[in-house]
Amino acid sequence: MHQVSKSTLIILAGAAALIAIASHFTPLTLTASPPTTALSTESVYLLYAVGACRGPAGYTPCFGGNITQAEIFNCGNAATLPSGCIRSVVNPSNPLLSFQITIWYPYVTQSNEPSWANCKYQSSGDPGQQYFANCISTNSTAFIVAEPGPPPV
Repeated sequence: MHQVSKSTLIILAGAAALIAIASHFTPLTLTASPPTTALSTESVYLLYAVGACRGPAGYTPCFGGNITQAEIFNCGNAATLPSGCIRSVVNPSNPLLSFQITIWYPYVTQSNEPSWANCKYQSSGDPGQQYFANCISTNSTAFIVAEPGPPPV
């Protein structure tokens, strides 16, 4: 018969206890999520394609779920000014379809502002109306515009 030392038994007992405790925990899975909102929804992005969305005075931004089709605004410095970043969004396949948009970023702690919002915009197709959004920096001077998506059906 082989004799097992007391220290080996203590090590084996400790390892068994750790395995028993670990088996009661589920692994932690981290996922990326949109900014904190009251709703748990995915974001939709202001798209570079113009044409399907209209307001009382013309075309307005369309929002969709594909980030690869998001319009990139390379005007981070201008967006911080009171006049905002003023840009034309032109459909790449039909230049006659366009609208002008003004974006203020950052734009926070305003009355009635949703907790997820950090910027606001207005478009030439819906004059006089301003909408809150979530601007997401892509580099030090550029950003995209997003909103929480609709809840699942």
